[in-house]
Amino acid sequence: MNFSRLLILPTLFAAPAALAHPGHMAHDSIVSGMLHPLTGLDHLIMLLGLGILISRVTRSLVNNDSVANSNSSIKIKLSLFIAALASLAIGLIAGNVIGAITGIEQIIAASIFVVALGVWNTFNHREPFTRRLLITSISLLFFHGFAHGVEATGRLSGFGIGMLITAVAIMFVGERVSYLVASKWLGVGIAASGIALMAMP
Repeated sequence: MNFSRLLILPTLFAAPAALAHPGHMAHDSIVSGMLHPLTGLDHLIMLLGLGILISRVTRSLVNNDSVANSNSSIKIKLSLFIAALASLAIGLIAGNVIGAITGIEQIIAASIFVVALGVWNTFNHREPFTRRLLITSISLLFFHGFAHGVEATGRLSGFGIGMLITAVAIMFVGERVSYLVASKWLGVGIAASGIALMAMP
């Protein structure tokens, strides 16, 4: 592979160091909802990684003739994106209703390593395990949404719509990256980004 392409990755993972968690900033509009996932490096890494993972798993199904045609592949990929957004949205509503609870930060950090392991596994032909990691990753988006929901102020609908729009865009970028950089080291890069994030003061 052309390792010069890896130079693109730092720009994709770059975002303000501030985490998108309670007390970070006010959230009460579509615009703030759209900007919010971009201002939290943990959420950004997770969504990019999930986009990569969804793309890799779908491509694996096609390569193994489990998917009859490209239209079926698109439907599967779309279904996984919708499932991810549903998990995020349910978490958003739950967080807004329940409020802050302990342990969310740790679960969010762990989710980054789950998606990183999933991406790594797509290159090691352990499909059943990889699919379980994909399902787990989508489920863990609930907690990312929960953290956003705790922060949301004012009308949740505007903020939520904006957040979901950006989440789709970030996952789509990850899906495109999976074609640009087809390497198991993507998984290592995601995990390394998670470690760097945890090391931030």
